[in-house]
Amino acid sequence: MAGSADSIDAQVRPRRAGWRLGLAVDAGPGLATAATAGAAMAAAYLAGPSLITAALLLLGMSLAAWQFQRQAGRSRWAALALTLILWQAGGMGWITAVLAPELAGARRLGAVVALFLLLWALSLGSLLLLAWAAQRLLAGRRAQGLALPLAWWAWMALRDLCWWGGGYGSLSLPLLALPGLGTWLPLVGPALFEALLWAALLALTRPGGNRLRGLAGAAGLALALVCPAPWTWTAPAGEGLSVAIVATPALPPGPVRWTAETRDEALQAIHRTLRLAPAGSLVVTPEGFLPEPPPATAEGVWGDLLQALEPRGQRLLLGTALPHPDAPGSALMNVALMLSPQRDGDIAASVYAKQRLAPVGEELPWPALLEPLADRWLNHARRIGRRAGPAALGEPLVVGGSTVGMLLCHEVAFGDTSAATAESLVHLASDHWSDDPRSARQALALARLRALESGKWLLSVSEGQRPWLIDPAGQARTAREVDTLPARQGLTPYVRWRQLQPAAPLAVLAVLMAGGRRRAAPSSTAFAGVSP
Repeated sequence: MAGSADSIDAQVRPRRAGWRLGLAVDAGPGLATAATAGAAMAAAYLAGPSLITAALLLLGMSLAAWQFQRQAGRSRWAALALTLILWQAGGMGWITAVLAPELAGARRLGAVVALFLLLWALSLGSLLLLAWAAQRLLAGRRAQGLALPLAWWAWMALRDLCWWGGGYGSLSLPLLALPGLGTWLPLVGPALFEALLWAALLALTRPGGNRLRGLAGAAGLALALVCPAPWTWTAPAGEGLSVAIVATPALPPGPVRWTAETRDEALQAIHRTLRLAPAGSLVVTPEGFLPEPPPATAEGVWGDLLQALEPRGQRLLLGTALPHPDAPGSALMNVALMLSPQRDGDIAASVYAKQRLAPVGEELPWPALLEPLADRWLNHARRIGRRAGPAALGEPLVVGGSTVGMLLCHEVAFGDTSAATAESLVHLASDHWSDDPRSARQALALARLRALESGKWLLSVSEGQRPWLIDPAGQARTAREVDTLPARQGLTPYVRWRQLQPAAPLAVLAVLMAGGRRRAAPSSTAFAGVSP
């Protein structure tokens, strides 16, 4: 028996060694292809959305799908991880430049860098883990090729529920120049659209496929991406709102200190716009334009501001700060405060409070765990002192009988806010602290994404950037100083059913596991030398 065992081991050992050698030999070309795919996907974020960025992204995704189909075991996941790392470096690498003031102000630079690396690893690691688990659960079934698309769908849907949001670096951004996105995004949303795109590319790059069928599939995919839908999900509602945008002075990059002089300049800009705006207009300022909380009674400069609204029935949508109702003495909320004159001469105020705070700058994930470290290493609480507003202050505002959904700065990265249910959207931001063009490009692309998936017009007003007016098809133009924000009623299918998206991939996976038939197991000789 011992001799028999030694003989078997002697036969198996060369086979194992050969498999290891084959893996080492294949890893070089495999990682090179993966690096090329990731580099092409990263290059798609170097400029604003165009046909070139769309072609680069689709080329990179096609290479990644081709490589994923032709590898097995650890080499498959190593290649996919390399592609994803390079993709995210291109899609989100600009954040390091944007957050340079935060890094410079930190007591310990290493703590900030380590935090970002940890979050990045957790994000990409969770995607790889989801894909690996789905691959194992669907092993041997005809639907095994859907493991990566299902994992992508779940991962993107869950990102909207997390701290960093699902918009930054998403695959949909470089594709915004393709007219076909007007069909798919309002219908299924970015997460499912990107998963369907992965599924199509994996099907087209499947080894041993029929060539004619592949060409027909590629033509069908091209038509789906370039042909706009002949229908719309929303309809015009009234004449819309007359809006006047407060012009902001050119500011140098970096944080700006709030002084009496800067306050007077902000107030003068508001009064100048009120004189220019037609009667009944909505005057809009950027986020945090007047960041000192108003007094309990209208007096001084605030009294003058309110009196200026009354003669012609104008309304003011002001980016400012208010004490948090749960901690009025120690924390502030970043808010959009709307002031409206009433028939009895009073001024009515309605408030939208920011629900999703900016990463690191205003909020840290897992506060109970990280806030003690942040207070010691990052000086976080002393520098910021902001809190997310209560949910009751997160609903759309009512302006002259029309509803306006609010997005403040970082919130434009999320597709699950209540803003999309309103008749029009307004995005207020403050981007003067960064002169990196990548941040401005991605902020505009995110605003276009929100307008497209909701089927609504969106006005974006940011300090330090030009104002934009974006139509329901995602096309943007520079907003005029006095312009019209059209209103539209109705909900797109994605907005109507988006709350089901986080659970939908699990439901689809369960159906595939229950109903998918296992393929016939190949003979043992067919797998000789191949990792399971």
